[in-house]
Parts: sequence; C-alpha cells; structure tokens
Amino acid sequence: MFKQLINVKLFALVLILITQNIFGQVLPTNRYYRPAGPLDITSTASSFGYSLRKLKNSYSGFSIKIRNGSTNAEANVAFDNTGVVSTNSEVTITLAGGGFSVGNTTTLSSFKGSAVLYVTTWYDQGATAYDSTQTIIANQPQLQLNTAGSGNTKPSIYFDGSNDYLAINQPIQNIVNNGITGSFVVAIKPLANNNQFSFGYINTATNWRWSFHVNWSDGNSYFDSGENCCASNRRYYNAPNIGLWKQYSFIRGTSYKTVRVSGATTALNNSAATSSTQTGGQFWIGNAFGNSTNTPYTGYMSEVLMFPTDMPISAITPIENDQIGFWNL
Repeated sequence: MFKQLINVKLFALVLILITQNIFGQVLPTNRYYRPAGPLDITSTASSFGYSLRKLKNSYSGFSIKIRNGSTNAEANVAFDNTGVVSTNSEVTITLAGGGFSVGNTTTLSSFKGSAVLYVTTWYDQGATAYDSTQTIIANQPQLQLNTAGSGNTKPSIYFDGSNDYLAINQPIQNIVNNGITGSFVVAIKPLANNNQFSFGYINTATNWRWSFHVNWSDGNSYFDSGENCCASNRRYYNAPNIGLWKQYSFIRGTSYKTVRVSGATTALNNSAATSSTQTGGQFWIGNAFGNSTNTPYTGYMSEVLMFPTDMPISAITPIENDQIGFWNL
C-alpha cells in the first residue's frame, strides 16, 4: 500500500512538471487566446458582420476571398493565430494561377508576392451568411495590409472612389427590420468630401433611401434611412474627420435617428425623423444600390456591422469601445 501511494504521488508530481513545462514555457496557455469579439459581447443577432478580424471566437470560416492582380488566381483567406488577416494568414486557392492549383494552401505573403490584391468576397461572420461580393474585376476594392488604425498596423480594404463596391444580394427588408430600424456600426477612414454614396440602398422610383454620404462635398455626413429624401435632421458636420480612422454608429428607430463618432454625440442625437417602410433592392458596401449619378465611397474600411434593430446606447457602447480598442481608433 505504501509503495502504491508513493507511485501515485510520483505520477502526480511528474504530471504537474510536464504541464508546467508544456503550457507554462513551451506552449503558453494564452498562445491562441483571443478576447471576445463584437458579436460575442452582444445578444442581438446581426444582419451581417464583415471584418478583417474574427468577430466571434466560434466563427470557423474565412474572412475574405481575394484575387491576385497579376495572375488572377483567387484564394480564401483565413485568420492568423491572433484572429486577424495578416501576411501569416493561410490562404486556400480557389482559382488556379501563378503556379498555384485549386486546393493548394500557402501564406498570404507568398500568394501576394509583389502583386496588388483585390477583394472578390467579404464573408459574413454572422448567422445569416449574407456575404458581400463583387465579380466585376474593375469594381473590386483592394486588400491593403498595415493601413488601419492610428498606427497603420492592421489591414483594411481600400475603395478608390471610382467604381469599387461590394454587393449584398438581399432586399432591404432582410437587412433592417421592416425596412426601417437598424444599427450600422463601422470602422472606416473616409478620404474625401465628394458627392459620394458610401453605403446603402436607393429606390430610384420614389427616392426612398437607407443610405449614407460619408462625406458629401459640403463636409457634412448624411444619413437618410427609412425615408424619402430629403427630410430634415439628416446631417452632421464631419469634415475634420477626413483622413482619420474613426468608429461610426448610425442608429435608426421608427421616429428618430442618432449618429455617434467614436462614442461622441453629433448633431444627429435622438433627432426626430418620421419613417416609412420599403422592400426590395440590395444593400451595397462602398456605394448605394440605385446610385447612378454620384461617385462611390473614397476611403478605407476594416469592419462593417449591421443589426436589424435600433440598439440602445447602453447596448451599442460596448461594441463601439471594442472597435475603438481593437482597431486603435
């Protein structure tokens, strides 16, 4: 009995030493630890969630699909071990080219080489799988590494203001509740005051909109949502934020609109606004479905979230703080 007890104690001691060595020195327990993402910290289901980082720890899909501008090879891009798209991300070839065959895997750095990378699909990390896509080569925005945040240490997608956009092939009633209420939460860097549409949908027959100008040529940012253009309480001055990374929250209730910039209130703060419902169309990223007279968005973006409800400030603030903290805004 005594000998058996000694053996048990020795086994336990060896197990403790092995555990400390493996997990405390060679493979730290936090090696692959990632904090909760914005879709982890809210109980509100998203209409869509696009990002160049993991939005929730349980997501196991890709971030984006890209095209090599020199070879036209295409590949799905996974997140690296820290949960973000980087040169170390593994890519899986989906269209052969440049010496790669379908199904091959390599690093993003190797796939890129010296080429420009274009985004063909931004995958929805939410439950709806409303991916945003662009099959027209001339209209594909660029993936650019080390361009996001105040220190330019993280990735972003660049829209050139000429013809770049990504399309969500879903009618507006699938994006915002009853075609009216929604909360649009983004991390972006607008580059110009132009007559531009940045996101959304326009019904060209009635001029009903769920759309954004960030920014218009007068330096204002406009938020027309669940209404015919152009009503009162639709703008705030945003010219000082041109060329700066900021977090934006656009909230539409049935009778009000609110816009916040990096957690700060704007002139649109629980501002009265009547609404009307609409169906059909599509929702675009980097332009507005139905826009045929104004330019698309000029600037960068790294994260775009939509929730089909007007979230209270107490619920949206943690998401804002998470975006601000992660993207160094």
